[in-house]
Amino acid sequence: MEESQQILDETVLPEEIQRYRVVYEKAKEANQITDENKFSFAYCLVRSKAKADVRHGLTLLRELYDSTKSDDAKRDYIYYLALGNARLNEYETALNFLDAILHLQPGNHQAKNLKEEVTRRMTREGYVGMGIAVGAGALLVGGLTAAALALLKK
Repeated sequence: MEESQQILDETVLPEEIQRYRVVYEKAKEANQITDENKFSFAYCLVRSKAKADVRHGLTLLRELYDSTKSDDAKRDYIYYLALGNARLNEYETALNFLDAILHLQPGNHQAKNLKEEVTRRMTREGYVGMGIAVGAGALLVGGLTAAALALLKK
């Protein structure tokens, strides 16, 4: 099994999600949330079987993206935003995030591999051709993607 296929299919046990949730909630109560514990919780959530958890993870990743100045961190957050959207079968959104990374880093193997897997799944699930119809939806992501491109160019 290819790495990108593995990461898309990998799930986290509810017990592990709960463990990270407790750490995150305690840090939140103590007003001591760090980017690291927030990212760990978000990364855990985007690998959940529950769509609500994945969506919550995406929200946390967007918050992290918006609050960091680090280009490396932004690239990582964009990658995991792509991963979470792909896990929700929101392939067009995932591809927009991956294209933002690949525009600036054409040699990024992690993003290339995930893009290939997302494209493979779109084809298998009959999404090809539907991209035109969903193009308008891509405009919603366009703002974040444009911001990502601008910030990653720094």
